[in-house]
Amino acid sequence: MKGKSEDKMKIKQQQRNIKNFLARVLVLLLVAAICIQPDITPAKITYRISQESLVLNKGGKRKLTIVNAPANAKIKWSTSNKYAVSVKKGVVRGLKYGTATITAKYKKKYYSCRVTVPDASKKITPNIYYVDILEGATYQLTVQSQKKVYYHSQNQHIATVNSHGLIQGVNPGTTAVIMRSSKGWAKCSVTVRANQTNMIPIDNSVSKKVTAIRRLTKNNNIRNERINWAKNKTIRFKIANLDESNIKKCVWSSSNTKILTKPTKSDDSKIVAEAKTVNTGNANVVATVTDKKGAVTTYSNTVYVSDPVINTKNIILLGSNAGPDRLQYISFSGLSPYSEITWTLPDTSRLKTTVYRNKIALLGDTPESGTIEATVDGKTYKVTYTVYNPVFNQLPAYIIKGKKTKINITNIGTLRPAYTNRMKSIATVAADGTITGIKSGVAYVDAKIGNYSFDYRVEVGAKGMKTIIKRATYIVNKWKYSQSKRMKKKYYDCSSLVWKGYKAYKHYQKKLGSSKWALSAGALFDYLNQKKKIVYYGYLDYDYLKPGDLIFYGDYNSAVMYSTPGRTLNIYHVSMYAGNGSVVEKGGQPITYNNQNHIVGIGRVVN
Repeated sequence: MKGKSEDKMKIKQQQRNIKNFLARVLVLLLVAAICIQPDITPAKITYRISQESLVLNKGGKRKLTIVNAPANAKIKWSTSNKYAVSVKKGVVRGLKYGTATITAKYKKKYYSCRVTVPDASKKITPNIYYVDILEGATYQLTVQSQKKVYYHSQNQHIATVNSHGLIQGVNPGTTAVIMRSSKGWAKCSVTVRANQTNMIPIDNSVSKKVTAIRRLTKNNNIRNERINWAKNKTIRFKIANLDESNIKKCVWSSSNTKILTKPTKSDDSKIVAEAKTVNTGNANVVATVTDKKGAVTTYSNTVYVSDPVINTKNIILLGSNAGPDRLQYISFSGLSPYSEITWTLPDTSRLKTTVYRNKIALLGDTPESGTIEATVDGKTYKVTYTVYNPVFNQLPAYIIKGKKTKINITNIGTLRPAYTNRMKSIATVAADGTITGIKSGVAYVDAKIGNYSFDYRVEVGAKGMKTIIKRATYIVNKWKYSQSKRMKKKYYDCSSLVWKGYKAYKHYQKKLGSSKWALSAGALFDYLNQKKKIVYYGYLDYDYLKPGDLIFYGDYNSAVMYSTPGRTLNIYHVSMYAGNGSVVEKGGQPITYNNQNHIVGIGRVVN
């Protein structure tokens, strides 16, 4: 009985062990399942505005969205400049020429897009502003412009451009192509890279030990090189490394007498002959030699005939005052594939040179003159050169309509610049460089010296602007700033400064809304806007500003720091444009003294 009881106990123990084992396995499986369970945490959604910058035509529209926001999302849209750009449910419309920041508020965060509505009549927009091409290659400029566009290169030795905007790389270097119309202008920088094949020196040498026909110099020296010779020149040949005492006879001939005439033997030697080059191309000069034993040997060599044409007989170089892009070239066309040029400069020359296969680049720093010799295919060319280091006078910040100023470029000897004007309706220029203001605005005058072109920027102001700006400048430098005493003598704030400046000429302060009191900056904007005197709702490039224009500033993001919230466009400041990129502020500040993004309007009191 005892044995059976023990067996039962063993069985029960085994069953318990199995249950414990299965329980542990189950726990391990559960732990493993938890550990390998995939992460089902949803990915964080990021939001952004569909466009951060946008250009709209006047009257055009575009839809902005918040990317990843649901279709029924509550988004609050606003514009910083309601006059230039409106927005409703994300649809942006260009109302008037200007700029604005469109802001979208979604889930307590802000997203913005900068919108510009350009005045297309003043713009020339090229398809590219920087061109990089190989010498000899072309690039077609295309432009968007409401007015006819004219083109010119500022260094024709580097690149040329035709009347349709086709740029051609002429020589290695950098320059600019100017595009101009009656309303505006644009510039495209051009870099011309050297064709590497033109930089590898030509190796025309041949073996001195081979018996062959060679060119013979006037001094009876044999030239062991490929035979290159210019058109319409006499050329001499000799069979090198041949014992003439063993020669019975030698018959000379030409494979093409239209290029090289039949050679005639010298009276003194059977193996020396003379011919004349007739036309460009290549022909074989042939000598059939019979020795005294009757053996016949034929010798032949190729003659390459060129027609070298040099691009200039005299060249003008400008020194360091003319800027970095002033390389000039002496070059040849009509060469054979193996033509070589030998350049000789005066021993005293300080010119910097770079030699290519068919040309030489010249850079002069200081005044000098001399003659450069170039020898190619038996012809010698002489080119006189002169280096001038011009001095360019500085024009005044602006001139008044009907008044004159003059471009004066000195240190150029007897040279006379040729002048052209890009905006004839703004100013005219005479042959002697005298500029006359026609109406207010900005014009560019180009002065051409040799192959170089330089531009002068000319601002013309309306009558009275010199007096107005001078008075405002005096006040800002001599009087005290005070908002509380702004209308008293010897005190000013921004808007009363403008008002007191305009008062100096024919009491023009009346054009600012009152002859008795200066309106605040915001109220002045409202008045000029009502009179349709706001010409641009945003920042206008200073090429389109006029002396005396009023520049209004509104702080988009933190108006309470400067202004009373609720004012028109949160305007907190106004300044007066003083010409040449500056405004009437303490010390005469550049127009960028405040963030250009804060400029909300340009008022033009007098045209």
